[in-house]
Amino acid sequence: MFENILQSAAKIMKSRGLTPANETEITKQIREVLQFAFPGEVRVPTIEKQLKSYKPDIGVAALMAAVEVKFCTTAEEARSALDGIYADMKGYTGRDDWRSFYAVIYMTEAFYSQADVDREFRLVKAEYSWKPYVVNGAGQRRERKKQPTS
Repeated sequence: MFENILQSAAKIMKSRGLTPANETEITKQIREVLQFAFPGEVRVPTIEKQLKSYKPDIGVAALMAAVEVKFCTTAEEARSALDGIYADMKGYTGRDDWRSFYAVIYMTEAFYSQADVDREFRLVKAEYSWKPYVVNGAGQRRERKKQPTS
C-alpha cells in the first residue's frame, strides 16, 4: 500500500485538480494520503549524524521508511535530482529507526524511464535500502516576478 501511494503521486495530484510547481506541493499531497493509511505514523523525520542532521521529506515510523521527493521540469533538474539522491544515501543510512528509503522522482516530461533510473542505481552501486520511483505527471515551475529596477 505504501509503495503504491508513492508510485501514484501523479494520480493523486490529478485527482485533486492540482498542477504542482515544486516538490513541497507534491510532498504535502502524498503526506495527506499516507496519513489515511498510516494514522499517527506520518512525520518529517530527523536523521541525526555526528556533525549534521538530515530531514527526509516524509517518514512512516511504523514501516521505518523515509521518502525523498524530487520535482523535475527539465532533463538537467532530473540529473541534479539523482545527484541529490546519491548524496542523501550516505546521510540517511546507518540508523536503526529508518531502514527503507524511497525516492519519488516526479518528472513533468519523460526525461528518464523507470528502467533508466533502475539501471543508473545499479551502475553507481546505490544502497540496496533505496528504491527509486519515476513518476510522470503534470507540473510547471512558476516564474518568479522580477523586481522593478529604480
